[in-house]
Amino acid sequence: MYIVLGIFLLGVLFVCVFILGGIFARHLIMDALDEARQERITEDYYRLAGCTSKSDPKPYVPPTVRPKTPRARMIPHMNTLDRLLHEGKRGTIMVRAGDRNKKVC
Repeated sequence: MYIVLGIFLLGVLFVCVFILGGIFARHLIMDALDEARQERITEDYYRLAGCTSKSDPKPYVPPTVRPKTPRARMIPHMNTLDRLLHEGKRGTIMVRAGDRNKKVC
């Protein structure tokens, strides 16, 4: 009886270790993909800006990792700009004085 229970617990342990190893491997792969994507985006921005030498001014490369801050911002309409930047778009948000009291989602 104890042998069967030991084999069963050993099997459960092996399955748990396998699952945890898969989760860890996925985490490592996703980090590598994010780093490669960021480097590709950086190279694209440098190429589009025409940087050929080290003395050229460096272009702004937006971060890909979103900060863990709330969606509501202190500046009006900042969450709209944040959403646009996250989607990879660029733009300017025009805010008039009358827009300050409107609720923005």
